[in-house]
Amino acid sequence: MVNLTKMKNTSSVEQRSQQFGNIAFAVVVLAGYMVWLTGSAFKFELIRAVIQILLGLAYLFLGTWGEQQLDWLPYRWAPPVYFLVQLALAGTIDYLSQGAAWLVLLPLASQGMEDLPRPWGFAVASGVWALQVGAIVATNGLSNFSAWAMPMLAAVVFVAVFTQITVDEQEARRKLAGANQKLREYAAQVEEMATVQERNRLAREIHDGLGHYLTAINIQIKAAEALVEQDPPQAKQALGNAQNLAQEALADVRRSISELRSDPSTGSPLPDRLRALLEETRSSGMQADLSVEGSQAPLSPQADFTLYRAAQEGLTNVRKHASASQVGLRLVYGERIVRLVVCDNGIGSQQTSGGFGLTGLAERVQLIGGTLKVETAPGQGFSLEVEIPRLAATA
Repeated sequence: MVNLTKMKNTSSVEQRSQQFGNIAFAVVVLAGYMVWLTGSAFKFELIRAVIQILLGLAYLFLGTWGEQQLDWLPYRWAPPVYFLVQLALAGTIDYLSQGAAWLVLLPLASQGMEDLPRPWGFAVASGVWALQVGAIVATNGLSNFSAWAMPMLAAVVFVAVFTQITVDEQEARRKLAGANQKLREYAAQVEEMATVQERNRLAREIHDGLGHYLTAINIQIKAAEALVEQDPPQAKQALGNAQNLAQEALADVRRSISELRSDPSTGSPLPDRLRALLEETRSSGMQADLSVEGSQAPLSPQADFTLYRAAQEGLTNVRKHASASQVGLRLVYGERIVRLVVCDNGIGSQQTSGGFGLTGLAERVQLIGGTLKVETAPGQGFSLEVEIPRLAATA
């Protein structure tokens, strides 16, 4: 059946549905004519038969191709004009058949529920019922009213309700398809975000791990280069330190590949690994100290790893940028938080935002519910403070 309220750019499913509707419309109209022609009250009259055929062709044509024929009308006027014309044609056909061709009216009740807002759809269905009852009363007398009123009402109500159920089901399918499309889009966005987060995590691992070791190796090689002529044994020791750092870097890379969130050490306590980091710093000629306060408690691998990387990042920045002679690490096990502070007596900075290393560290700390603070000023040194909630750390 024709659908006057749908846009022309319909989907293939809607086009097939419209084609089936057109076929159903034609079948019902032909069935209505067959009921009339085979009825006991049928009397052949040439003029009436020609009029009936012409009216039926016009009714059938508009019912199946009416949308294309009413394109010249403004959009809001097309449905009312269509239904008024079709009701007039169907009512005339039914009247001329003395109510015997009543089936031709029923497709209009279905179309009204499908194409119009619900109140107007029921108005069209009511018009269908009124036309049939009116045709019966006008041609057969009032005595036939009760015989036709209730059966025709039941037929119209059945068609209207069944069509409305179908329309609601189709609308629910369209909404469900739209919701599924949105879910697919959201899933793609989540996948993209997860990919970006994983890339950022990989970048942090490379910077915090391998970057730290390469910086330390570079410092040892420069020291060896400076001492190779003046103090060969000391230069040899510096090269040995660089070799050891290279081996540790290789082991760290292997651990990161196998498990990026794993403990970068062999399982030793965090204070011991922090002291090992300070030994690397002392080998460059800088004074480095560690203080541990509070009762030590086991931390989750994520918290332990984050604090270790924070110390790495802080010490690497001190060696590269601070021009400091002294650096200190302070590890505090509090009742509610675990705090790590890295501070130096270097030249400081006017900026506290930091580069990629501090940005990656801030992201890492934020992932486990912690906070990162940086305090610095020209000539006032640099202080890096990381706090992790103790409950989160020990979870």
